[in-house]
Amino acid sequence: MSASSPVLRLEGLSVFITGATDDIGIQAVRGFLGHGCRVTAHDLHMVEPSLFGPPNNRLHIISGNVADEDAIRSCIDSAQQKFGPISILIVNARIGEEYNDSPIWETPLEHWERSYRINVRGSFLAIKHFLRAAREAKHARGAELPNLAIVVIGTEHGEVGEAENMRPSGPGALNCRLIQQVKKDIVLLDRNARINAIDIGQLDKPSSERQLGGLMRPCAQTQAISPVETIARAGSSIGNVITYLASHHAASHLSGICLQASRSEEGRVIWREDMIIVATGIGTKDHALIGTEQSCNISVPVLTTKKPKIRIALSIDLDAVSGWLGTGTHPDNVLADYSAGFFAAKVGVPRLLKLLKKLKVADKCTWFIPGHSAESFKEEVSQVVQSGCEIGLHGYAHEGAYQLTLEQERDVLEKCIAISTALTGKRPVGYRAPLYQIRESTLGLLEEYGFEYDASLTDHDCYPFFAPRRPPLKAIDFSQPASSWMHPIPEKIGPHGDRRPLVEVPCNWYMEDMTPMQFLPHTPNSQGYVDVRVVEQLWKDRFLWLWQNEEEPIFPLLMHPDTSGMAHVIGMIERMITWLKSWGPEVEFCQTREIARHFREKNLDRNEHTRNCAQCLGYNKF
Repeated sequence: MSASSPVLRLEGLSVFITGATDDIGIQAVRGFLGHGCRVTAHDLHMVEPSLFGPPNNRLHIISGNVADEDAIRSCIDSAQQKFGPISILIVNARIGEEYNDSPIWETPLEHWERSYRINVRGSFLAIKHFLRAAREAKHARGAELPNLAIVVIGTEHGEVGEAENMRPSGPGALNCRLIQQVKKDIVLLDRNARINAIDIGQLDKPSSERQLGGLMRPCAQTQAISPVETIARAGSSIGNVITYLASHHAASHLSGICLQASRSEEGRVIWREDMIIVATGIGTKDHALIGTEQSCNISVPVLTTKKPKIRIALSIDLDAVSGWLGTGTHPDNVLADYSAGFFAAKVGVPRLLKLLKKLKVADKCTWFIPGHSAESFKEEVSQVVQSGCEIGLHGYAHEGAYQLTLEQERDVLEKCIAISTALTGKRPVGYRAPLYQIRESTLGLLEEYGFEYDASLTDHDCYPFFAPRRPPLKAIDFSQPASSWMHPIPEKIGPHGDRRPLVEVPCNWYMEDMTPMQFLPHTPNSQGYVDVRVVEQLWKDRFLWLWQNEEEPIFPLLMHPDTSGMAHVIGMIERMITWLKSWGPEVEFCQTREIARHFREKNLDRNEHTRNCAQCLGYNKF
């Protein structure tokens, strides 16, 4: 059996291809066979298997009218009986081009109607019965099908080029409303399922491979969506474009787009928000254009070389009941509120541990544990320690620094150091302030007690930095003369500038689970009813932007067993971590202390605690 490229990971999947006997269909069949798929080649008439290459027991040829509902249903049933549930549907609807050189007033009605039946009706019926079969297979299996995807190939605009050269096409399969409707519906069967389209326009059939060199560029470069080298390395045929768009691993976040090419070798990706991304052979190789019909084009970099890896910083704050005692204290807290804390420890922790072990990252993350949680839920916390993770401090009762006197703050830190040391056999080196409520005195204590890093501040969102050393910023008293408060932040304080040797590993409100996805009755900023898919896509969008635009960034992802342990959230967490892992050598999962130590080693002078001010802030890359 042929092995699928690690870029695509399609081996063993069942694929159904309509319109399999024209040049595009033949390339699609050969492409999927080359990736180890089991392919059903469908067309109106039976053809010789030799059309698709050497004999292959993974090829099933079937005939039927795609515009006849009973016929297409029967063909899909036949394909499933031969190869099992179908994961990928390729709808090749490029019929009716023989009259495109004629003006519309000379186009016979029967030609137009034939195109409609094949391109529009046929595409609808193929998609309908493919998805119906996928739904039935899901119910029978009790699980989602792998890599559920649809790619529609057809024409929408005729030839793209000079206005005077454009000719009318027949009714095209690339109906924007149909694509967008299917995009919304298909996720009801599988949250990761997708549909995309390729508008071939009026490319000359004999030269489609040459012309689609332009089509490959936006797919591979301007989007920068794959964690591997661009698909242009695999060749420039339309078959490669089709298999690429069909692959969840390669095109993991694309859905509802239309990729367009023309004789001018110009490629366009047309988004549902009417944004287009253009890649053209004219100009430099290092830039592409992004714009809309209403706006000017903006030049942005295009990725043409392999990017350095991203370090993934998974961390879990085990707040449990303590979250309701410190920063979450409220006179109206009741037994039901505290009960949510017991859920976090008794249910959320085991669920998260099981998931992290399943994904083989349990020993590559950091748990920040309040002293109250460590002493109250000894069995669960012991399981966390045994997973091989790093343990950091997180206050005692999840108290904010501004709730404490300076003496209390010191006492709490000493108590928590003792608890953690007894628990793990070694002193903790990391700290995260409860609810990020850290103050200057906290940083001083962490430095005094030999901590290596804190993970509470947001001076940057993807690079570590050295913690600030400056007096507290005071709120302005607007009752006083303006001259009394119009002063900048001091540039330097002390011999080492305004930075400490304590490393800050950034966190971010937008990279945590609790605020959007957990309802806390007496917390003003709690939401709790945000769809997990919204948060998942936000996290992916941040990762993709960092991967494209930053050099060796970190990607912090903060969870709570209170939130991520809930049944409707933990599935999304599994998808997200699995997606991150799918980037292979492009990413590395690290404990937070590993990230801090790596940054320190690259940014500390041999004979000084820190480099001077600006360089210490530096956000220096790994």
